[in-house]
Amino acid sequence: MNKKLLSIAILGTMTFGSLILPITANAETYTDKIENAKNTANTNQSKIDAADQKINGLSAEKNNTETQLEMINKTINTNKEKSQKLVGDIKKSQDEMVALKTEIDSLEKKIEERNKQLDQQARTVQTNGDTQNYIEFVIEAESLVDVIGRVDVVNQMVTANKNLVEEQVQDQKMVVKKKTKTEQTIVQQNALAAQLESTQSSLAKQLLEKEVVVSQLASEMSTVQEDKDAFLVQKAAAEQAVAEYTTAQADAEQAVQLAFEQQKEEEARVKLEETATVSVAAAEENTTVAVQSASQSNSESSTNQESASVSANTSNTVTKPTVSEVITAPKRVETPTPVKKPAPVKKPTPAPVKKPAPVPAPSAGGASLSSMQPAINSALSAGKPYLWGGASLAGGFDCSGFTQYVLRSAGVSIPRVASAQYSASKKVSSPKAGDLVFFSIGGGTVDHVGIVTGGGGFVGSQSSTGVAYTSYSSGWWANKVVGFGRY
Repeated sequence: MNKKLLSIAILGTMTFGSLILPITANAETYTDKIENAKNTANTNQSKIDAADQKINGLSAEKNNTETQLEMINKTINTNKEKSQKLVGDIKKSQDEMVALKTEIDSLEKKIEERNKQLDQQARTVQTNGDTQNYIEFVIEAESLVDVIGRVDVVNQMVTANKNLVEEQVQDQKMVVKKKTKTEQTIVQQNALAAQLESTQSSLAKQLLEKEVVVSQLASEMSTVQEDKDAFLVQKAAAEQAVAEYTTAQADAEQAVQLAFEQQKEEEARVKLEETATVSVAAAEENTTVAVQSASQSNSESSTNQESASVSANTSNTVTKPTVSEVITAPKRVETPTPVKKPAPVKKPTPAPVKKPAPVPAPSAGGASLSSMQPAINSALSAGKPYLWGGASLAGGFDCSGFTQYVLRSAGVSIPRVASAQYSASKKVSSPKAGDLVFFSIGGGTVDHVGIVTGGGGFVGSQSSTGVAYTSYSSGWWANKVVGFGRY
């Protein structure tokens, strides 16, 4: 009897334990998943904070660079205003040179006429006095009156000659003075044009550098922003997983609680069954004793009593629950399906920033003057005055605009300003026709350029003449040569 009850108890405990333990283990697994998801969310939040900090730093740097760009653009605009004034001054100087040339021609004609007049006077003295000088002309006078007359003539001639000579000297001084002034003006304009071109080169370089920095910062900010967006998506996915795991865990815990309650109810049923079985056993024993006692006194009564006892026992057996009825299978609790963790978002690959194409390396032989000559002749024929910033036949050229135009006609691409053309060229010590000659008027950077024509000469666009041939081996340009370059 006791073994039977123990088997029932053990069987009931094993049955409920086999159901409850997996549910409990599942609930504990959700705890680990929730912790992992929270850690993932916290890690992504740290990455988001770092990305925000980097974006703020890049944004501040970008704003600072854009401010510098604005200042450079303002300086460039100011420089353009100066260049426009310089163009006007150059035009004025060119007009003054034309007027001066006319004036010098007029003075030279006057000087020539005075020389003729002095020669005529000398011939007149020689003819009238039949002598070679004023003294003989006076001595040969026939009378005192004639002497006085001749002296008077000589005085008038000397005075006239003196006036002519003085005028001649003054006019010659004036010519020299105006030539000197014009040359100084030309030098100043060349220097100013060179300074403006040097400034233009420096500003253009700074502008390009700042624009590259802004582009790089914008690209880097875009990449960091993409990283941040990916981190936000991953964080949101982790937070969603935390919520789903928390809900699943609550469901699992509720299932565990329900299973425990069912187990308690079943244990109570088992105890009740155990009590009922003990009562039945006691009743059977009492019935047996009664039957034996009644048999000794009255067999019929005993038989009836035994029938009654059997009938009662049969009745008790029918109403007594069986072991299979007591040990009923508990209600199955479904384990919640674990929520799958969202797959991490793939970090987008930023598009590479295209770098400017490098300037092609100059060829060993260099461009020939003969290939450039048609373009040079066209520029000479156009007869346009120097134009700061100019690079066309229609408007005129500055020095680097002219060299760029001519070499482009020969199929060679070079930078825009003199200093950049010097930097990109192959330096040579023995120039040939077609190479470039570079100058420094201001004494600092390269600020003027021309095309070597051979024999110490070059052709270029100068502020005083426009496109013209001149010399770099002698004259004004001789001590300003920096070097030679080949393309």
